[in-house]
Amino acid sequence: MAFSVVLIILLSSDVVFAASLSDTENLMSNLTNGYNVNIRPAVEQLSPVDVSVQLYLKSIIDFDDVQGILSFTTGIRMTWMDYRLQWDPNGYGGLQTLSVPLSHIWLPQLFLSTPATDRSYFAESWSKATLSNTGDVVYLEMALIQSTCDVNVKYYPYDIQSCNTSFALLGYTKTEVNLMRLEESIDLTLYLGNSMWDLESTHVSVETIHGGIQEMLFTFNLRRKNEYAIVNVLLPILFLGTLNAFVFLLIPESGERVGYSITTLLAIAVYMTIIMSSLPQSSDPMPLIFYKLLVDLTYSALIMVVVILNMRLHGKDDNVPVPKSLVSFYLALTCTDCGGKAVSPESDGFTTDQIAKGWVESNSMNSVDAQKVTWKKVSSLLDTIFFVLFVVLSIISFAVFIAVMKVGA
Repeated sequence: MAFSVVLIILLSSDVVFAASLSDTENLMSNLTNGYNVNIRPAVEQLSPVDVSVQLYLKSIIDFDDVQGILSFTTGIRMTWMDYRLQWDPNGYGGLQTLSVPLSHIWLPQLFLSTPATDRSYFAESWSKATLSNTGDVVYLEMALIQSTCDVNVKYYPYDIQSCNTSFALLGYTKTEVNLMRLEESIDLTLYLGNSMWDLESTHVSVETIHGGIQEMLFTFNLRRKNEYAIVNVLLPILFLGTLNAFVFLLIPESGERVGYSITTLLAIAVYMTIIMSSLPQSSDPMPLIFYKLLVDLTYSALIMVVVILNMRLHGKDDNVPVPKSLVSFYLALTCTDCGGKAVSPESDGFTTDQIAKGWVESNSMNSVDAQKVTWKKVSSLLDTIFFVLFVVLSIISFAVFIAVMKVGA
């Protein structure tokens, strides 16, 4: 008998607290009856309504660093308290939550103040918010946001970009609606990552702009994944600069030296144009890679001038004597007399006459060597010197360029 009584009570309890369709309809009707969507939900109208905003980043779809546009999908969550939307669950079959269209309740309208497209408003009228019997209102929307970003590619491809996406609350000042951040950073629980950029960090802040209007600022700090740029941009620059110097290894009689130099010069100029088209057309600041390419262009032009002048030396008639300064320069660098050494009269038992005779023969041999120095030999020596010099300069300039970019970034 006692068991039957307990069973009846439990069944009756389930029936009482099972929300029906009519309960939901009655609740909706009672909540919206006489509700004015244009009035802030503040008991004291001189007090502000606290609205908390949180961003849940899903993915960074694209970052166009040429146009300065950051595209990402995200969830936007807004919560606030509306005392007019409170109810007793016992009067509505135990119903504790209710989804209502945004057009039926007061809504803080957020506006994207850094838009890259025409769509800058959020919270469409057909969207819905979730109400709690305590009066808490939660609105969550998934959105594709395209925001402008000030791009700084000074240290490309070792650059770090800081993009600010801001939302302003229109129609209300800080004394009427108070924007609040739930956390100091964007929620990355759902973040999927990006193939071109690493998300280093995020930050959320609230600022008051002119007229007392509040703005919520979401900052994305992005570091470029530079492996692709190193292989396809930096290494070709090194190779072009180094290959430039190999013109001095070509045989002058081939007649290809000037053509090789011009081809390399044009290749650097074309490559510079390609790089410029893939980076923002900005002068503040100018990418350091442009200065590097300009140095390489000047370096290539200098090599071409040196090649032409050296070809003139190579083509001079052998009957034209080589100046003594060039002869001395040639003999010093080729070490023609490196094996000679001073000999004292007492050394090795040689007499003074024998030493004098040896000096005369040695001096005579040096005169013969000087007579053998021709313009072609001088030109060949200069080719070797310039080859080593320009290869070393190319490698040093590239190393300095990389070091400056890494330290600066």
